[in-house]
Amino acid sequence: MEQLRDSIESRLKVALPEDLGSSLMDGVVLCHLANHIRPRSVGSIHVPSPAVPKLSMAKCRRNVENFLDACRKIGVPEVRHLHPVSAPTAEPSLVHILCLVLLFVAYSWSELT
Repeated sequence: MEQLRDSIESRLKVALPEDLGSSLMDGVVLCHLANHIRPRSVGSIHVPSPAVPKLSMAKCRRNVENFLDACRKIGVPEVRHLHPVSAPTAEPSLVHILCLVLLFVAYSWSELT
């Protein structure tokens, strides 16, 4: 997890909070990471504003979906189910997203080298 944090912070030139999961849940950092690795891979990112500092669940979901779409377009293999108890209709969990981020970072490093 520390390597993931370090990689994201160094690429995006940001300091992430101690709780990495909560900083990725709204999808903003994920979308910026995708755009850093492949410019314009995420066309629209919903970001909090001073007037509305917390995104709605719908906007968070759109961000995460945009990130996942960008991963697919770039060619990152999709991870459907990581746990045998997962229901086929379950929404992507944070674990799924973190695994995709790890795959995404690994894929991008292999493309750059």
